[in-house]
Amino acid sequence: MSPGLLRSVSRAVDLIMAHFGSSRDPEEKMRLGNSSYSPTITGLVLEHLCPAIQDILEDGLRDHKLDFIIGQRRNHAWSVVETSTRIAVSLSKTCQ
Repeated sequence: MSPGLLRSVSRAVDLIMAHFGSSRDPEEKMRLGNSSYSPTITGLVLEHLCPAIQDILEDGLRDHKLDFIIGQRRNHAWSVVETSTRIAVSLSKTCQ
């Protein structure tokens, strides 16, 4: 993984932390995290954090994966998220 990928995540986190660091009041921090009251947080997450995380997920991700029914199909970062979610749900059901 290239250092640039980690720097972009670090920069996004720094921007978000600075956004929340503008207040010490817990109620104000709640408003700062609510996009209805503070559209800035939406921009920080969608324009900085999400692309940085997507770049990390796609770094080293194989272009295609083998599907038994379709054959080869294009791999996407979203597939990682979907698989992770399915695994987490399965684990939580097992632990109950």
